[in-house]
Amino acid sequence: MNKTLPTRALSLLVVAAVFLSLFFTVLPRADAAARGAWAPNTAYALNDTVTYSGSTYTCLQAHTSLTGWEPSNVPALWKSGTTATPVPTPQPTTPPATNGVTFYADIDYGGKAVTLGTGNYVLSQLNASGIPNDWMSSLKVPGGWTVDVYENDNFGGTKWTYTANSSWVGDGVNDKMTSVKIYIGSPPASVTKPSEVPSQIWTYVMNVDNKFGKGGDFALLLSAVIKKESSFGAGLPGSPSAGDGLMQVEPNTRNAYLSQFSAKFGRTYNHSSEQDQVALGGLILDEKIARFGNIYNGLLHYNGGDNWYPGATDSYGRPILADQYANAVYATYKGYGGKN
Repeated sequence: MNKTLPTRALSLLVVAAVFLSLFFTVLPRADAAARGAWAPNTAYALNDTVTYSGSTYTCLQAHTSLTGWEPSNVPALWKSGTTATPVPTPQPTTPPATNGVTFYADIDYGGKAVTLGTGNYVLSQLNASGIPNDWMSSLKVPGGWTVDVYENDNFGGTKWTYTANSSWVGDGVNDKMTSVKIYIGSPPASVTKPSEVPSQIWTYVMNVDNKFGKGGDFALLLSAVIKKESSFGAGLPGSPSAGDGLMQVEPNTRNAYLSQFSAKFGRTYNHSSEQDQVALGGLILDEKIARFGNIYNGLLHYNGGDNWYPGATDSYGRPILADQYANAVYATYKGYGGKN
């Protein structure tokens, strides 16, 4: 006698089989691999190794290769040798704080409340603690504590600082918290001025860094760009470029960003102001980093334009060597102690 499963049981088995096949299909490869000779248009994972021009290279960040991005040309992507880059260990979820800053969903300390201790919280960490994006309307701050609320993730955008309770943060801040820094006493130290950066240049870049809420790392990157573009201003006399001063922003690009500059900094752009030159360059560079995913790619397109690609040429047929530019600036930035 043939025995058949009930229709309901058979359906459940089919669903389970489909689920398992999908689950095992989409799992990413976690282990590194020796990939043989480097090739363009190939997906490489962290710690993959390749050979190129008789040398071995280790992948520093996952990417899809392109012609012109050979391992010897892009130190941000490849490291000579086979030493593996440590894969970050997932950190356990921080238990809810019982003493700290309490954020509320509604005004007058109403609705859901979540308390956080000292630390820097990006959006994913806020979510893990029970705080959704763009959610906070009031907060309580213990005496001696400081809260820096940021409009964007990773401490970007406008920053608002609180040192006391606020039963209503106001229309300008309400439901706009995406990342936050909490500390006791004075703000934690950010970065140290590189010795070769002139003091006035450091003032300019730190002013811009503070406006974007980057904690000093953006100041290091801007310093590296200014060194490359104008040798901290020393290379400007006799420069054939029509670009603006320290950051060498070209006129067409400058004009395209004038309204964004006014909205961000609350003033009309002054072509002759070195501070405004750095602020405009910082605004453009920050947008490129956000659009193209990381600092290195942002530098490529800050120099080469949004449509740059390896092998691109300008209107005169000359190669646009944005990769060489990005390599040089990124190396200087890392030499200054850049963290990203």
